[in-house]
Amino acid sequence: MEVRKVQITGGATFMITLPKGWAEKVGLRAGSPLRLAPRGEALILLPEERPRPARVIFRLTDQRGQLAGEALAREIISLYIAGFEIIEIRGERISPDQRRVIREVSRTLIGPEIVEESGESIVIHNLLDLSEVSAERTFERIYSIAKSMLEDAVRALLERDSELARDVIGRDSEVDRLFLMLSRQLRIALQDILGEEAARLRLFDYYTATKQVERIADHAVKIARAVMALEQSISPGLRETIARANREVVTRLEGAAQALSQLDLAKANEVIDRAAAMEGLLLRVGELLWQLELDASKRPRAAEALGIVVDSIRRVSDYTTNIAEVVLNAAMPPLHGDGPAQIQI
Repeated sequence: MEVRKVQITGGATFMITLPKGWAEKVGLRAGSPLRLAPRGEALILLPEERPRPARVIFRLTDQRGQLAGEALAREIISLYIAGFEIIEIRGERISPDQRRVIREVSRTLIGPEIVEESGESIVIHNLLDLSEVSAERTFERIYSIAKSMLEDAVRALLERDSELARDVIGRDSEVDRLFLMLSRQLRIALQDILGEEAARLRLFDYYTATKQVERIADHAVKIARAVMALEQSISPGLRETIARANREVVTRLEGAAQALSQLDLAKANEVIDRAAAMEGLLLRVGELLWQLELDASKRPRAAEALGIVVDSIRRVSDYTTNIAEVVLNAAMPPLHGDGPAQIQI
């Protein structure tokens, strides 16, 4: 960091010299236009606007060898999250398996579409304008899907409904698609030096909360898979206790989501304070698991499946607490402002 003193000329004009090294690096010359962007107490200086590179060329063969399968899928998803609008994939010969992976990834993500294809290249364009996408609405959509997944996964357990369990598993892909889109949105926002600080902070808060909800959806899938592995019914007492525990965790999840949308500190603290009651219910479920009377040959498999259910509900409870803590952080005033910060509870 360099410090320069402000000079006044003509009694009214404020002037400051620019670091020569920086000026030469960005190509400034006499008469070059320089954009000034006030941001609160800060002033951002930008040379003549240059479009950021929106296209990336991704080669299937490099020092790591020929990319395919899951590794190829992960690379394309990473480029999508990085914010590139056009991804051109090149290879000496793109194999049928590689084409299948590229098509599947394109269908998985929100926005990208294959627009050009030849023997040596595939071009993917992103057709979604993220400026029209609200992080709040994305959170609400993911929350709505994950909450229904959790409720239906436990209902599938209580009613021994394998079809419903399979449906829960199928819904997880939509949660993943939406979360990857939000990840892309955050990454682009963090690279936008002219973006409003308040908007970036709000996006970060929603991303952090949505990450917790995405994990809740993953645990709903784990419960659904456990249901499909469970080969016999469970006792009425255990069923009722699991149902009570799930109702409590869903109520806390609803409260955390409401607190986030309204930045309600009192509601967030209420959600956190109810964690102790949730833990008591889960301990009771654990006690009942030890008392299970199952066929000896099926006991290990049933105990494992039910243990997964209880552990997942406990994890969901933890993630709900995390969402409420995001609300507490988001409600705090920014570091920059006039005078001492004021907090209204």
